[in-house]
Amino acid sequence: MKLPDKFKTELPFFAYGLFKPGQLCFFRIRDLVKEKRPAEVNGCLKERDGLPLLVLDSYQKIKGFLIRFKDGQEKEAYERIVEIEPDAVYHWKEIDCLDNTRANSLLGKRSDRGSSDLEDIDEWNGRDDPFFREALDEVEAIIKDNSKFTHSKGDRWDYKTLFRLEMAYSLLWSAIERYTGLKYHLGGEKVTEKVNNIAKESVFINSLKKHVKRKAEIYRADDLDKCCLDPCDPEKSLKYYYQVRCNAAHRGKAAIKDFDTIKDSLEELLPIFRDLINESFKNEQ
Repeated sequence: MKLPDKFKTELPFFAYGLFKPGQLCFFRIRDLVKEKRPAEVNGCLKERDGLPLLVLDSYQKIKGFLIRFKDGQEKEAYERIVEIEPDAVYHWKEIDCLDNTRANSLLGKRSDRGSSDLEDIDEWNGRDDPFFREALDEVEAIIKDNSKFTHSKGDRWDYKTLFRLEMAYSLLWSAIERYTGLKYHLGGEKVTEKVNNIAKESVFINSLKKHVKRKAEIYRADDLDKCCLDPCDPEKSLKYYYQVRCNAAHRGKAAIKDFDTIKDSLEELLPIFRDLINESFKNEQ
């Protein structure tokens, strides 16, 4: 996405979604912010694929923040915003806040297609995304209910416990990919590249050392390359956790090792990801 011709960078930015203080993308512009204050516009909110879309009208007041950027750095701030915004989702428009302040804002493009109304909601909060709340609670519940891999009948292992952990691990990674997709780029391409950004986050680096007390290795199923878990190496550790997700379950005695690997990874990665979520949605108002 590019800034339109004759775009007025001197105007403040009305943020109602990802770029509000305390939301996933505010970190991108935080160091360029001169002033921020609550503001409202007449409009309503819709949602498409979990993204808020502002639609201007007169029957509801939508809350957000009016953000002014530091003198001489306005253009850079707006360019940082458009770096992650795909043209298919938003378009720029000058709007008037209820205090008559003129501002730039990102409005939903084709908001009548594939979107749903957020009725009775006057302020969007990405922290309420079910992938960041209910999904993680469900992962935690599955871990507690499937803590042991035992025999069901005779010498046959109870594979259901293994499969439940695998489903929980897939759900956890769906939440992680949701997080990186919103935080680093809204387009659907380069999923692995977006995930790799986590390894650079200071919270991930510190939380990894806090929650992981072991070293381990796993091999890719296709080319037998080795992936290593090392709490002092965030990049290798992230690849390890991702590879655990990619590897298929094995029958026979290998299933015991699979169970332990997935269980350990779940018990480590879940609290690490919770730390990432809590830090990313810190109140900065």
